[in-house]
Amino acid sequence: LHALSRRLAPASAAKGSVIVHQGDPGDTMFIVESGRCEVYVEESPGHTITIALMGPDDFFGEMALISEETRTASVRALEDCRLLTLDRKTLYETVPAESDALIELTKLVEQRKDTLPNLIARARMVAPEQAASTVAVYSPKGGSGRTTIAVNMAAALARRFPGEVLLVDLALPYNHAALISYLTPTGCLAAASQVPPQNFEEAVLGAILHHPGGMMLLPGVLRAEQADLITVDLVNRAMGILVNAFRYIIFDLGVAFTDIVISVLDHSQRVLVLVTPELSSLKDVGELLNIFNNVLNIVPGRVILALNNKVPKSVVSKEDVVRTLKQELSVEIDFDGTKPDEAAVKGEILVLTDPKSALSRGAEQLAQIIAGTTSAGEAKEKKGGFKLGRR
Repeated sequence: LHALSRRLAPASAAKGSVIVHQGDPGDTMFIVESGRCEVYVEESPGHTITIALMGPDDFFGEMALISEETRTASVRALEDCRLLTLDRKTLYETVPAESDALIELTKLVEQRKDTLPNLIARARMVAPEQAASTVAVYSPKGGSGRTTIAVNMAAALARRFPGEVLLVDLALPYNHAALISYLTPTGCLAAASQVPPQNFEEAVLGAILHHPGGMMLLPGVLRAEQADLITVDLVNRAMGILVNAFRYIIFDLGVAFTDIVISVLDHSQRVLVLVTPELSSLKDVGELLNIFNNVLNIVPGRVILALNNKVPKSVVSKEDVVRTLKQELSVEIDFDGTKPDEAAVKGEILVLTDPKSALSRGAEQLAQIIAGTTSAGEAKEKKGGFKLGRR
């Protein structure tokens, strides 16, 4: 990569100029060093749709490095821009064909090709009659398998509703949903907070990733230090866009009981709480359920309680869990050995690659519960949108 960086050629683009044209051949990728660019597609003569915004460190045109297909979108400079360019000939002269860098770039190209149709669809979508159903996934104890279960549940839902299920990774400060899903994020919700208000919608939609299995994913951050940019107001603004673009929105929440976590829990239609058969987990979940009942007024009917067996045989039984928490379990996920870890290492989502595994069966059960809980009355009640902040 160091050798490749020395082969990058500087370029510039004046404000208003079109850097690449949709439909043209190309063999060059562009990296934005300074300035901002708009990515748009022309659906019919004179009718264009903005699908993404690019700022410093973003890049575009990478498909031309790997494929000889024509440009899939146009890019216009919104400001005077300084760019760095890399052409196909230079890439293959510098980077071996079997290198990790080239493999990763090829993966990113395929990912963006899959995402493009969904970006276009989201950008032109009008508000549907029913706003999205929202589900918060939470556990007060780390190591409960929360992110793995959130990803698999979202993927299970997306098999029924491809492109209509969005997983929002608010597990701060470290996001792992994209890693588990074998996706390479280039944008995030935190970065969208830095764009001008008129470009916010494009920035949010442009940060969404598409998984080949049909699930969509919005990373909260790309780097841990961006976590401070995630605020209740930012999530509110994003949800104002997203609730009308998806059927289901699932939040993967971090362990820390922050204002954002409390607000998302408070305002989600359903809350999936994960418990593991350990004394410490029972204690923490018991206290959490008390907070739900006595502080947040989250009634038991909104809570989906799932037991995730992380060991083959636990001293704490299912009956002990129910007796201690005084609430019935909705789903019990049996111990699945090393399958979840192996799937993560391979870049696989278990519910898609091994539907008979214990974790897959549990995720499918959870998806069935979620898919069967949106009554007409609930949809009507939530149609006003998702608003964080205490009621």
